[in-house]
Amino acid sequence: MIFYIIFFSYMNTQQRYSGAIALIKTQTNYTEEEAKEKLEKWEGNYINVIKEYLNPNFNKKIVKKDNRSTNEKMMGEIRGFMDTASADFLDRKEKEEKKQEYLKRVYNQFLEAKKQYPSCKYDPPRILNCDSNCPNPMCPGELGPDKKYSKMKKEENEVIDI
Repeated sequence: MIFYIIFFSYMNTQQRYSGAIALIKTQTNYTEEEAKEKLEKWEGNYINVIKEYLNPNFNKKIVKKDNRSTNEKMMGEIRGFMDTASADFLDRKEKEEKKQEYLKRVYNQFLEAKKQYPSCKYDPPRILNCDSNCPNPMCPGELGPDKKYSKMKKEENEVIDI
């Protein structure tokens, strides 16, 4: 039984090997001996045999040599660092502007709603306290000793990121 498996494996390998040689011969102008030699050189990788035929230098890596002086390299690093810092600053500035725009919009909505409810005393940033039963839906209510308003939701997992 073992002999049969080894023989079958050997035949299967031979068939693949001869198929690779036939493929190499059709894609190149190598003779059978040259194809066998190249296939052995590339350890059975017929793709590399064909690549070598098309471009003999295909597997050579191009090494980029940096001819800059130490000072030029340092200045390049500093420039890259400063560019990153500048881009980060502009991102933070843009986010802050969006935040301020949002807060302004919400405050204007609050002022519009407050016109309908003249009994509401809440007027930030001057007056931060109002009645807990204020009819204005945008009024947070009375400010408690724990720095929370009476009309605020009591959910523990709620995160408000402004």
